[in-house]
Amino acid sequence: MKAWILVLAVMLASPSIAIGAAEDIGAHALTRVPPKYPSEAARAGVTGTTVLIISVSATGAIENVLVERSSGNRMLDTAAIDAINEWTFAPAIEHGKPARGRVRVPVDFDMGDEDAPIRDAVADLPHRLRVPPVLPDASGTVPQFIEDPLPLEAGSVAAIVALLQAQGTPIDLPELPPGVSLYTLEGESGRTQWEVYTGEIPHAPSVVRKRMTQDGTHGFTVTRPLCESKDAEACARLLAYVQRPARQRAVPLKAPAGQADGTKGVTPGR
Repeated sequence: MKAWILVLAVMLASPSIAIGAAEDIGAHALTRVPPKYPSEAARAGVTGTTVLIISVSATGAIENVLVERSSGNRMLDTAAIDAINEWTFAPAIEHGKPARGRVRVPVDFDMGDEDAPIRDAVADLPHRLRVPPVLPDASGTVPQFIEDPLPLEAGSVAAIVALLQAQGTPIDLPELPPGVSLYTLEGESGRTQWEVYTGEIPHAPSVVRKRMTQDGTHGFTVTRPLCESKDAEACARLLAYVQRPARQRAVPLKAPAGQADGTKGVTPGR
């Protein structure tokens, strides 16, 4: 079962017609592979629609995939293109003969059960990556800052940055200010997300690691910062911000009764 609802509307040039018919018909999809929702985008609640134009050869091969309209997120656009490259197509038919054609495909990434990606991310965590029980309040939330008991992957900011640059995956967000970088990393601590502060930022050099974990009944985020700035007050301000008295939702590891995860079917259209 998928942890999100994906509506994939396939715009065909004309209705399906037998190849032997005399009428001209447009290129169209024969088999479809649903795209994978990027986990980073899912956890961040990023949604959007990528509209693709697929050029199909007279043999049915994909010649080119063009982004006609971006979703606004590179991860979603890439996931849509990767999926389309796994599709198979029938060529257009003109005057009874195969011909080149184009197919327009909008790919809609829409979070259905918004808790499902978190639930999936923590369901099979090994016990060493879990934390002691954290009791949610009456509204189902826990503190925004829960200190991660796992040590950082390296003992200094410089060593961590080197590790992230060598093995991590940058998160490309155009609104990030200078000196701020985001990464994800797969390692001994599982999948982690990192905020890296360098350059002229007062609390640089510093890093903040976040990861999804669970306590046996709920999933939530835990955080571990490291500040090596020579400005002690700047480090204190960073830690005060990271540890601010906000709340986060504690996601039950079991979906509420009657709430099914799934993928909506492919809907052809004109």
